Amino acid sequence: MFSLHRNIPALRRRDVDTAAIRQHYYPEGGWGWVVCAAGFLARLLAAAAQFAFGLLYLYAVHHLADKGRVLPDTRQWKAMEIAVAWLGALSAAMSLLAAPLAVALCRRKWTRLSAVLAGLVMALGCLFASFAMQLHQLLVSYGLLLGAASGLVRETASLTLGHYFRRRREFVEMLMQAGAGAGIALFSVFYWEAIGQWGWRLGLQAVTVLLCAAFFLGMLYRSASMYHPQRRAIQHLKNQRKKVKLKKTPQHRQPKQPFFDLTPLRIRAVQLLMLAAAVAAFGVYSPLFYLALQGQREGLDERALVLLQTFLGCATALGCVGFGLMVVRASDQCLVSRQYLCQAAMVGIGVSLLALGSVEGYHGYVLIVWLYGVCLGGFVYSFKVFAMECVRSRYFARAWGFVQGAEAVPLLVGVPVTGYINQNHPQAGYYFSMAATLAGAALLFVVGGGSRRGWDSVPGGCGALPDGPLAAAAPVPLPGAPGVRPHPLLTKSMSFGTPLDLPPPDDILWRPVRSCRSEPESLGRPPPPAAAAAAFTVVEQITTCV
Repeated sequence: MFSLHRNIPALRRRDVDTAAIRQHYYPEGGWGWVVCAAGFLARLLAAAAQFAFGLLYLYAVHHLADKGRVLPDTRQWKAMEIAVAWLGALSAAMSLLAAPLAVALCRRKWTRLSAVLAGLVMALGCLFASFAMQLHQLLVSYGLLLGAASGLVRETASLTLGHYFRRRREFVEMLMQAGAGAGIALFSVFYWEAIGQWGWRLGLQAVTVLLCAAFFLGMLYRSASMYHPQRRAIQHLKNQRKKVKLKKTPQHRQPKQPFFDLTPLRIRAVQLLMLAAAVAAFGVYSPLFYLALQGQREGLDERALVLLQTFLGCATALGCVGFGLMVVRASDQCLVSRQYLCQAAMVGIGVSLLALGSVEGYHGYVLIVWLYGVCLGGFVYSFKVFAMECVRSRYFARAWGFVQGAEAVPLLVGVPVTGYINQNHPQAGYYFSMAATLAGAALLFVVGGGSRRGWDSVPGGCGALPDGPLAAAAPVPLPGAPGVRPHPLLTKSMSFGTPLDLPPPDDILWRPVRSCRSEPESLGRPPPPAAAAAAFTVVEQITTCV
């Protein structure tokens, strides 16, 4: 009787549709495109602080050596180079480590405030670094403050964008991730023009003026619930619920959610993704820090180094767009799994790292830079969309924050270790980075095989039935049915059949006939053994993708 108004037009109700209120509304456009543009700029500014560190590495070494009166080509000079490598690695590690903090703040509905304050701290960190005279001052200002703030700026934009798009999420992620390549290309030129011409202090102050734009980006992050068709009804129900809670439960006894929700860490797919990301982080990002330094040792002039950094940024943006188009506009004749895309990008990074150990001449560096940049952009994009495929959307934001946090310590350790090896054995440190990258790519095979089993331990995961209309459309045999195991996997696609001449009884309604071979993701429980094909007529193929 409750559902008659949905099926009979004459009895259709005009009041609030409670089914739509329970679901999260994705505008799939509108103000979301403004948030996408803001996310592109946020990614650009964050990459300017971490990934465009190549030329800033050289300027920081000369600045600290001049203040400490250290002569070139001495033991103190080499120690200064390794110390500045710790500076860049610390900034990038703090940026990744701030991802779980950004998720926790956004869950507390502090998204806009967190983005605005992070933009302000990011600019202040760069300003304080311009007055630094010693290494420990740079570690605090550039490494800690600017690194953590840039991570908050990047992640708040990504989390807000995830509230606006679901069907187009892969496309908007492609656009936003391309901002990292644009940041490497633009700010490498700007570092050369500002710091190279005006000096360390005035150059970083000019960079601070550009980083102040991150302060205004947070003002554009509107909540997606403002565009819900039944926003007034939702607001009314929330107000009524608050009044009831205040009457029934005292304020000091109301349950509070934990600041860091560790529920995604119980999922096996998240654990394996964190392991693969941590192992790969030992060597994936090493050329971003040492490419300009190695080119300077090879005798390349400053203009050639700027061109190499610009090519690196353009190649990274091109890699994001190229791999993104393979995911967004997948062809029916050639389907490539996201796992294989990510592994192919990591293998390409390993090949470029192997070539960096023996490359000579400017043109050789240009070739390797384009190969590494395209594969790096493809890795950054494809690894995130592969995590989207492995983890349910309900837990993805928190899970992705932990995956990025797992990369922090390996990145902090791997970059200086590569520098130490390169000093003792020239260009041999890239072999260590290559081994770590290929090991991370091999671990993704384990993620692909065990990602669907991780939801059995989480309520509401892939091991449980979906809610809403999908629950009625997804047939699940009874646990006591003959030949049914309790908890195996369900294939991606299943063809169901039923007799068409007579109304089927309840026990054979939607009896499965055959299953598809592909198995990237799954829902529900597996079917009983296939019945005879002659007794049934195939009527539809149901795909259990989310």
